[in-house]
Amino acid sequence: MKVITSFASVAAAVMAMALPGAALAQSDFYKGKTVSVVVGAKGGSLTVAAQLVGQYLGRHIPGNPSVVTVQMPGGAHLVATGHVYNVAEPDGLTILAVNPNVALAQLSKLPQVRFDLTKFEWLGSSGSDGSMLSFGNHVPYKTFAELKASGKELIVGTTGPGSNAHDMPLLLKEFAGAKFKLVSGYAANSDILLAVERREVDVWAALATTIKSGVDRGAVRPVVRARAQVPGFNDLPIDETLTDDPVGKSLMAIRGIPLQIGRGFAVRAGVPAERLKVLRDALQKTVADPAFMADAGKAKIDMAYITPDEVQKGFVEIMKQPQAVLDAMGKYLKPGE
Repeated sequence: MKVITSFASVAAAVMAMALPGAALAQSDFYKGKTVSVVVGAKGGSLTVAAQLVGQYLGRHIPGNPSVVTVQMPGGAHLVATGHVYNVAEPDGLTILAVNPNVALAQLSKLPQVRFDLTKFEWLGSSGSDGSMLSFGNHVPYKTFAELKASGKELIVGTTGPGSNAHDMPLLLKEFAGAKFKLVSGYAANSDILLAVERREVDVWAALATTIKSGVDRGAVRPVVRARAQVPGFNDLPIDETLTDDPVGKSLMAIRGIPLQIGRGFAVRAGVPAERLKVLRDALQKTVADPAFMADAGKAKIDMAYITPDEVQKGFVEIMKQPQAVLDAMGKYLKPGE
Protein backbone atom coordinates (compact mmCIF):
# COMPACT_ATOMS: atom_id res chain seq x y z
CA MET A 1 0.00 0.00 0.00
CA LYS A 2 2.84 2.37 0.81
CA VAL A 3 4.35 1.81 -2.64
CA ILE A 4 1.04 2.50 -4.38
CA THR A 5 0.44 5.62 -2.34
CA SER A 6 3.92 6.87 -3.09
CA PHE A 7 3.52 6.26 -6.83
CA ALA A 8 0.16 8.05 -6.89
CA SER A 9 1.63 11.01 -5.06
CA VAL A 10 4.50 11.28 -7.50
CA ALA A 11 2.14 11.02 -10.49
CA ALA A 12 -0.09 13.74 -9.09
CA ALA A 13 2.88 16.00 -8.52
CA VAL A 14 4.13 15.46 -12.06
CA MET A 15 0.69 16.31 -13.50
CA ALA A 16 0.43 19.42 -11.35
CA MET A 17 3.76 20.63 -12.70
CA ALA A 18 3.01 19.63 -16.29
CA LEU A 19 -0.24 21.55 -16.66
CA PRO A 20 1.17 25.02 -15.86
CA GLY A 21 4.18 24.10 -17.96
CA ALA A 22 1.97 23.34 -20.97
CA ALA A 23 0.13 26.64 -20.60
CA LEU A 24 3.42 28.49 -20.24
CA ALA A 25 4.77 26.76 -23.34
CA GLN A 26 1.86 28.04 -25.44
CA SER A 27 2.28 31.52 -23.97
CA ASP A 28 5.96 31.41 -24.93
CA PHE A 29 5.09 30.20 -28.42
CA TYR A 30 2.62 32.97 -29.27
CA LYS A 31 4.40 35.79 -27.45
CA GLY A 32 5.86 38.21 -29.99
CA LYS A 33 4.32 36.31 -32.91
CA THR A 34 1.82 37.47 -35.55
CA VAL A 35 -1.31 35.46 -36.34
CA SER A 36 -2.76 35.96 -39.82
CA VAL A 37 -6.50 35.67 -40.47
CA VAL A 38 -6.88 35.01 -44.20
CA VAL A 39 -10.12 36.09 -45.90
CA GLY A 40 -10.86 35.54 -49.57
CA ALA A 41 -12.43 38.91 -50.38
CA LYS A 42 -11.91 42.64 -50.24
CA GLY A 43 -14.78 44.20 -48.38
CA GLY A 44 -18.17 42.72 -47.60
CA SER A 45 -19.70 41.47 -44.37
CA LEU A 46 -17.38 38.43 -44.12
CA THR A 47 -14.29 40.67 -44.27
CA VAL A 48 -15.72 43.10 -41.72
CA ALA A 49 -16.56 40.23 -39.35
CA ALA A 50 -13.10 38.67 -39.78
CA GLN A 51 -11.43 42.00 -39.05
CA LEU A 52 -13.58 42.43 -35.96
CA VAL A 53 -12.65 38.97 -34.66
CA GLY A 54 -9.01 39.73 -35.38
CA GLN A 55 -9.13 42.88 -33.27
CA TYR A 56 -10.02 40.86 -30.18
CA LEU A 57 -8.63 37.36 -30.78
CA GLY A 58 -5.07 38.17 -29.70
CA ARG A 59 -6.30 39.39 -26.32
CA HIS A 60 -7.55 35.87 -25.56
CA ILE A 61 -4.49 33.94 -26.78
CA PRO A 62 -1.78 33.35 -24.14
CA GLY A 63 1.16 35.57 -25.03
CA ASN A 64 -1.15 38.12 -26.71
CA PRO A 65 0.20 37.90 -30.28
CA SER A 66 -0.57 40.49 -32.90
CA VAL A 67 -3.40 39.49 -35.26
CA VAL A 68 -3.64 40.83 -38.81
CA THR A 69 -6.28 40.31 -41.48
CA VAL A 70 -4.87 39.24 -44.85
CA GLN A 71 -7.17 39.77 -47.82
CA MET A 72 -6.59 37.16 -50.53
CA PRO A 73 -9.36 37.54 -53.14
CA GLY A 74 -9.71 35.22 -56.10
CA GLY A 75 -11.93 32.44 -57.39
CA ALA A 76 -14.86 33.28 -55.12
CA HIS A 77 -12.79 32.46 -51.99
CA LEU A 78 -11.24 29.32 -53.54
CA VAL A 79 -7.75 30.86 -53.63
CA ALA A 80 -7.73 31.74 -49.92
CA THR A 81 -9.22 28.39 -48.92
CA GLY A 82 -6.70 26.45 -50.99
CA HIS A 83 -3.82 28.54 -49.65
CA VAL A 84 -4.56 27.76 -46.01
CA TYR A 85 -5.26 24.09 -46.78
CA ASN A 86 -2.11 23.47 -48.87
CA VAL A 87 0.45 26.24 -48.41
CA ALA A 88 0.22 27.74 -44.92
CA GLU A 89 2.43 26.13 -42.31
CA PRO A 90 0.56 23.94 -39.77
CA ASP A 91 1.95 25.98 -36.90
CA GLY A 92 -1.19 27.69 -35.62
CA LEU A 93 -0.22 31.09 -37.01
CA THR A 94 -2.51 31.11 -40.07
CA ILE A 95 -6.29 31.02 -39.69
CA LEU A 96 -8.84 30.85 -42.50
CA ALA A 97 -11.99 32.96 -42.28
CA VAL A 98 -14.01 30.69 -44.53
CA ASN A 99 -16.83 31.56 -46.86
CA PRO A 100 -18.88 28.39 -46.33
CA ASN A 101 -20.37 28.70 -49.81
CA VAL A 102 -17.14 27.19 -51.15
CA ALA A 103 -18.81 23.92 -50.12
CA LEU A 104 -20.88 24.19 -53.31
CA ALA A 105 -17.70 24.39 -55.36
CA GLN A 106 -16.32 21.29 -53.65
CA LEU A 107 -19.60 19.44 -54.06
CA SER A 108 -19.64 20.40 -57.76
CA LYS A 109 -16.07 19.08 -58.09
CA LEU A 110 -14.79 22.23 -59.76
CA PRO A 111 -11.19 21.76 -60.96
CA GLN A 112 -10.10 24.86 -59.00
CA VAL A 113 -10.98 23.16 -55.71
CA ARG A 114 -7.84 21.86 -54.05
CA PHE A 115 -9.11 21.29 -50.54
CA ASP A 116 -11.53 19.19 -48.49
CA LEU A 117 -13.59 21.22 -46.04
CA THR A 118 -14.21 18.18 -43.85
CA LYS A 119 -10.45 17.85 -43.22
CA PHE A 120 -9.76 21.33 -41.87
CA GLU A 121 -9.34 21.73 -38.13
CA TRP A 122 -12.29 23.95 -37.26
CA LEU A 123 -12.03 26.52 -34.47
CA GLY A 124 -15.76 27.23 -34.54
CA SER A 125 -17.83 30.06 -35.97
CA SER A 126 -18.63 33.57 -34.81
CA GLY A 127 -22.24 33.20 -35.90
CA SER A 128 -24.63 32.25 -38.67
CA ASP A 129 -25.74 34.42 -41.57
CA GLY A 130 -29.41 33.85 -42.18
CA SER A 131 -31.08 34.68 -45.48
CA MET A 132 -34.61 35.84 -46.18
CA LEU A 133 -36.91 36.42 -49.12
CA SER A 134 -39.03 39.55 -48.94
CA PHE A 135 -41.93 41.20 -50.75
CA GLY A 136 -41.98 44.90 -51.49
CA ASN A 137 -44.44 46.69 -49.24
CA HIS A 138 -46.45 47.59 -52.34
CA VAL A 139 -47.22 43.88 -52.88
CA PRO A 140 -50.70 43.04 -51.53
CA TYR A 141 -49.77 39.56 -50.25
CA LYS A 142 -48.69 39.33 -46.62
CA THR A 143 -47.37 35.75 -46.74
CA PHE A 144 -45.87 33.27 -49.18
CA ALA A 145 -49.02 31.15 -48.83
CA GLU A 146 -51.20 34.10 -49.90
CA LEU A 147 -49.07 34.63 -53.00
CA LYS A 148 -49.20 30.96 -53.96
CA ALA A 149 -52.99 30.87 -53.52
CA SER A 150 -53.40 33.97 -55.70
CA GLY A 151 -51.71 32.42 -58.71
CA LYS A 152 -50.21 35.82 -59.57
CA GLU A 153 -46.68 36.32 -60.90
CA LEU A 154 -44.18 38.57 -59.14
CA ILE A 155 -40.97 40.05 -60.54
CA VAL A 156 -37.77 39.16 -58.69
CA GLY A 157 -34.65 41.29 -58.92
CA THR A 158 -31.36 39.36 -58.76
CA THR A 159 -27.64 39.92 -59.16
CA GLY A 160 -27.22 36.58 -60.94
CA PRO A 161 -26.73 32.83 -60.36
CA GLY A 162 -24.76 31.85 -57.27
CA SER A 163 -26.18 34.66 -55.15
CA ASN A 164 -28.84 34.51 -52.45
CA ALA A 165 -30.79 37.03 -54.52
CA HIS A 166 -31.03 34.52 -57.37
CA ASP A 167 -30.89 31.02 -55.93
CA MET A 168 -33.41 31.33 -53.12
CA PRO A 169 -36.29 32.56 -55.31
CA LEU A 170 -35.28 30.18 -58.11
CA LEU A 171 -35.65 27.14 -55.85
CA LEU A 172 -38.97 28.42 -54.48
CA LYS A 173 -40.16 28.85 -58.06
CA GLU A 174 -39.06 25.41 -59.20
CA PHE A 175 -39.99 23.35 -56.14
CA ALA A 176 -42.50 25.32 -54.03
CA GLY A 177 -44.90 26.58 -56.68
CA ALA A 178 -44.08 30.29 -56.54
CA LYS A 179 -44.82 32.16 -59.76
CA PHE A 180 -41.66 34.25 -59.99
CA LYS A 181 -40.07 35.92 -62.99
CA LEU A 182 -36.37 36.39 -62.27
CA VAL A 183 -34.68 39.47 -63.72
CA SER A 184 -30.90 39.27 -63.40
CA GLY A 185 -28.25 41.88 -63.98
CA TYR A 186 -28.49 44.14 -60.95
CA ALA A 187 -24.99 45.10 -59.84
CA ALA A 188 -25.60 44.94 -56.10
CA ASN A 189 -28.27 44.40 -53.47
CA SER A 190 -28.54 48.14 -53.00
CA ASP A 191 -29.66 48.42 -56.62
CA ILE A 192 -32.33 45.77 -56.09
CA LEU A 193 -33.61 47.56 -53.01
CA LEU A 194 -33.85 50.78 -55.01
CA ALA A 195 -35.76 48.89 -57.74
CA VAL A 196 -38.18 47.58 -55.10
CA GLU A 197 -38.76 51.09 -53.81
CA ARG A 198 -39.44 52.22 -57.40
CA ARG A 199 -41.80 49.24 -57.82
CA GLU A 200 -39.78 47.96 -60.77
CA VAL A 201 -39.49 44.59 -59.00
CA ASP A 202 -41.62 42.95 -56.32
CA VAL A 203 -39.34 40.43 -54.61
CA TRP A 204 -35.86 40.60 -53.10
CA ALA A 205 -33.81 37.88 -51.35
CA ALA A 206 -30.48 38.40 -49.60
CA LEU A 207 -28.61 37.84 -46.35
CA ALA A 208 -30.84 38.61 -43.39
CA THR A 209 -28.72 41.55 -42.25
CA THR A 210 -29.09 43.07 -45.72
CA ILE A 211 -32.85 42.49 -45.88
CA LYS A 212 -33.18 44.09 -42.43
CA SER A 213 -31.82 47.32 -43.91
CA GLY A 214 -34.78 47.30 -46.31
CA VAL A 215 -37.16 46.59 -43.43
CA ASP A 216 -35.72 49.56 -41.55
CA ARG A 217 -36.42 51.75 -44.59
CA GLY A 218 -40.01 50.52 -44.74
CA ALA A 219 -39.45 49.07 -48.20
CA VAL A 220 -39.87 45.32 -47.76
CA ARG A 221 -41.61 42.65 -45.69
CA PRO A 222 -39.78 39.30 -45.14
CA VAL A 223 -41.95 36.24 -45.84
CA VAL A 224 -39.58 33.23 -45.99
CA ARG A 225 -36.22 32.39 -44.41
CA ALA A 226 -33.59 29.70 -44.86
CA ARG A 227 -32.84 27.25 -42.03
CA ALA A 228 -30.42 29.54 -40.14
CA GLN A 229 -32.29 31.41 -37.41
CA VAL A 230 -32.81 35.15 -37.77
CA PRO A 231 -33.46 37.04 -34.52
CA GLY A 232 -36.86 38.70 -34.74
CA PHE A 233 -37.93 36.65 -37.76
CA ASN A 234 -37.76 33.05 -36.54
CA ASP A 235 -41.51 32.61 -36.97
CA LEU A 236 -41.20 32.85 -40.77
CA PRO A 237 -41.62 29.59 -42.71
CA ILE A 238 -38.36 27.87 -43.66
CA ASP A 239 -37.95 27.36 -47.41
CA GLU A 240 -37.25 23.62 -46.99
CA THR A 241 -40.70 23.14 -45.43
CA LEU A 242 -42.49 24.64 -48.43
CA THR A 243 -41.81 21.71 -50.77
CA ASP A 244 -42.41 17.96 -50.65
CA ASP A 245 -39.89 17.31 -53.43
CA PRO A 246 -36.85 15.52 -51.89
CA VAL A 247 -34.47 16.98 -54.47
CA GLY A 248 -35.83 20.47 -53.84
CA LYS A 249 -35.47 20.03 -50.08
CA SER A 250 -31.86 18.91 -50.51
CA LEU A 251 -30.99 21.81 -52.81
CA MET A 252 -32.46 24.27 -50.32
CA ALA A 253 -30.47 22.59 -47.56
CA ILE A 254 -27.28 22.85 -49.61
CA ARG A 255 -27.92 26.58 -49.83
CA GLY A 256 -29.06 26.89 -46.21
CA ILE A 257 -26.41 24.90 -44.33
CA PRO A 258 -23.48 27.17 -45.27
CA LEU A 259 -25.46 30.14 -43.97
CA GLN A 260 -26.18 28.19 -40.79
CA ILE A 261 -22.45 27.49 -40.40
CA GLY A 262 -21.85 31.17 -40.96
CA ARG A 263 -18.51 32.80 -40.31
CA GLY A 264 -16.34 29.76 -39.66
CA PHE A 265 -12.64 29.82 -38.75
CA ALA A 266 -10.16 27.01 -39.40
CA VAL A 267 -6.52 26.01 -39.51
CA ARG A 268 -5.01 23.35 -41.72
CA ALA A 269 -4.57 19.81 -40.49
CA GLY A 270 -1.41 19.10 -38.54
CA VAL A 271 -1.48 22.04 -36.12
CA PRO A 272 -0.29 20.72 -32.72
CA ALA A 273 -3.22 19.75 -30.50
CA GLU A 274 -2.30 22.14 -27.69
CA ARG A 275 -2.18 25.13 -30.07
CA LEU A 276 -5.45 24.06 -31.67
CA LYS A 277 -7.07 24.08 -28.23
CA VAL A 278 -5.62 27.53 -27.50
CA LEU A 279 -7.11 28.94 -30.70
CA ARG A 280 -10.48 27.27 -30.14
CA ASP A 281 -10.66 28.64 -26.60
CA ALA A 282 -9.61 32.08 -27.83
CA LEU A 283 -12.39 32.23 -30.44
CA GLN A 284 -15.00 31.17 -27.91
CA LYS A 285 -13.77 33.78 -25.44
CA THR A 286 -13.68 36.44 -28.15
CA VAL A 287 -17.35 35.94 -29.05
CA ALA A 288 -18.21 36.09 -25.33
CA ASP A 289 -16.24 39.33 -24.85
CA PRO A 290 -18.69 42.17 -24.00
CA ALA A 291 -16.54 44.74 -25.79
CA PHE A 292 -16.45 42.57 -28.91
CA MET A 293 -20.22 42.11 -28.83
CA ALA A 294 -20.70 45.86 -28.43
CA ASP A 295 -18.59 46.53 -31.52
CA ALA A 296 -20.45 43.81 -33.43
CA GLY A 297 -23.71 45.53 -32.51
CA LYS A 298 -22.41 48.82 -33.89
CA ALA A 299 -21.51 47.02 -37.12
CA LYS A 300 -25.00 45.44 -37.14
CA ILE A 301 -23.57 41.92 -37.29
CA ASP A 302 -25.26 39.25 -35.17
CA MET A 303 -22.61 37.18 -33.38
CA ALA A 304 -23.18 33.86 -31.61
CA TYR A 305 -20.53 31.22 -30.97
CA ILE A 306 -20.92 27.94 -32.88
CA THR A 307 -18.78 24.97 -31.79
CA PRO A 308 -16.17 23.26 -34.00
CA ASP A 309 -18.20 20.04 -33.91
CA GLU A 310 -21.30 21.84 -35.22
CA VAL A 311 -19.31 23.39 -38.06
CA GLN A 312 -17.77 20.04 -39.00
CA LYS A 313 -21.17 18.34 -38.85
CA GLY A 314 -22.62 20.92 -41.25
CA PHE A 315 -19.94 20.40 -43.87
CA VAL A 316 -20.23 16.61 -43.61
CA GLU A 317 -24.00 16.88 -44.15
CA ILE A 318 -23.52 19.00 -47.27
CA MET A 319 -21.07 16.54 -48.80
CA LYS A 320 -23.35 13.51 -48.39
CA GLN A 321 -25.72 13.95 -51.33
CA PRO A 322 -27.36 11.32 -53.56
CA GLN A 323 -26.63 11.34 -57.28
CA ALA A 324 -30.04 12.81 -58.16
CA VAL A 325 -29.23 15.90 -56.10
CA LEU A 326 -25.74 16.21 -57.60
CA ASP A 327 -27.27 16.04 -61.07
CA ALA A 328 -29.81 18.74 -60.18
CA MET A 329 -27.10 21.02 -58.81
CA GLY A 330 -25.72 21.55 -62.29
CA LYS A 331 -29.08 22.96 -63.36
CA TYR A 332 -30.10 25.01 -60.34
CA LEU A 333 -27.05 25.97 -58.28
CA LYS A 334 -23.93 27.68 -59.55
CA PRO A 335 -21.02 28.13 -57.13
CA GLY A 336 -20.34 31.79 -56.54
CA GLU A 337 -19.97 34.50 -53.92
